[in-house]
Amino acid sequence: MFVGHYAAGFAAKAAFPRAPLWSLIGASQLLDIGFSTLMIFGVETFKVDSKLPGNPFILENFPWTHSLPAAVVWALLAAGAARLARLPLHICGVIGAVVLSHWFLDLIVHRPDLEIWPGGPVAGFGFWNLPVAEMALEMGLLMLGGAAWVAKREDFRQTSWPAVLYLGLLMLLAIMFALPAPPPSDPVYTGIFGIVLSLFVTALAWPVDRSWRPANG
Repeated sequence: MFVGHYAAGFAAKAAFPRAPLWSLIGASQLLDIGFSTLMIFGVETFKVDSKLPGNPFILENFPWTHSLPAAVVWALLAAGAARLARLPLHICGVIGAVVLSHWFLDLIVHRPDLEIWPGGPVAGFGFWNLPVAEMALEMGLLMLGGAAWVAKREDFRQTSWPAVLYLGLLMLLAIMFALPAPPPSDPVYTGIFGIVLSLFVTALAWPVDRSWRPANG
């Protein structure tokens, strides 16, 4: 799951329009940002098997970011950070919920590698094994969440084109990552690339969210 995670941020933005979009977009990928960071230092690890359908990664050791208790802790930390930034309490709860949504969306696509608790049983419905269906699911989630967000922008008489361009960029990224290519195997390169990409998408959400000019002048 990649762009599908952003659907949770867009849905939350549609439900709570005053929540900063960049915080929701960052929250939706916070677990993967953490994973990428720990990957660089060898704390969490992965292997690559190019024979696997869909996603070739075997995520063999990531209890600090992708076990269920760890996801809850990351969600609480994100909510606490938002509170320190003086965001309203209900918005802090929304940000935490978006962080936690990452684990449950991963549950759909991952092969059984998500720990219910560190060292405990693992779960995953394995949608990665059906690449076409998995891509359709991701795109469908993104379009649904994005459509709800664009509709809410129109309710507030905001211009739609920045949001449409932003969603188009995310779809383009999803297509690019779906194209056949040798999977990266170096953990440092993979971790840095994942962090840079996630932060770029998060940062880009800020000017998109600031486009408050009414659609009709």
